[in-house]
Parts: sequence; structure tokens; C-alpha cells
Amino acid sequence: MFTKISPLNEAFDKMLKELKITAQDVSDRSGVSPSRLSQFRSGNGGDIGVRSLDALLNAAQSIDFRAIEIFTKYLGGSIKSLDEMTMAEKGELMIALGKSIQTSKNTDSKSTKTT
Repeated sequence: MFTKISPLNEAFDKMLKELKITAQDVSDRSGVSPSRLSQFRSGNGGDIGVRSLDALLNAAQSIDFRAIEIFTKYLGGSIKSLDEMTMAEKGELMIALGKSIQTSKNTDSKSTKTT
């Protein structure tokens, strides 16, 4: 199977490893299944939508208050409010979110067709 690691997959995986947070703990707290989380982390067909990523990050944050800060660090930046971002940074953020949403829609429509 083709493995596609994106900056989101990689940042999330590194964040969990650095903070020694288990995937099972994040799965339990977020409602994202362990298999879906594993696929996302490895890049094996595991693109997830914004809501799932938000749930995963909130779950990790509830385990260790540094989670979102560490995740953001691995994305190559620091935590900034939208007001603090340059237009280029806002553009990059919008492109990344758009790709994530589009991939999520494609994945959701494929799973709907098979059920």
C-alpha cells in the first residue's frame, strides 16, 4: 500500500512520541478508533478531517497541556493567533486545511459507497 506522510501525520506522531502519550489513550478520549488513528499516523490511507484532528489534539491536550504547542512546533512554527500571522502564513494554513477537508470528503464518500 502507498504510504503518504503529510506534515500533519508526522507532526502528530512526533508529538505523541515526545510526550509519551499512547495512541490508545488518545483514541479513548477522542472517539477516533485505534485503527483509524494508526492509519493516520502512518500515512496508510489515514487522512482525517478537521473535526477528527481537532478531537485528537484536544484529547492529547487533556493528557498533557503541552500537546498543541509541541504539535505546532513539529509543523514548523510557533503558536500564533490569526492576528499575529502574516498573509503568507494564513495562506499556507488555508491551503493545508483545504487539502485536509478535500481528502476527508473523498475518504468519506468512498466509505459511504461501500456501506
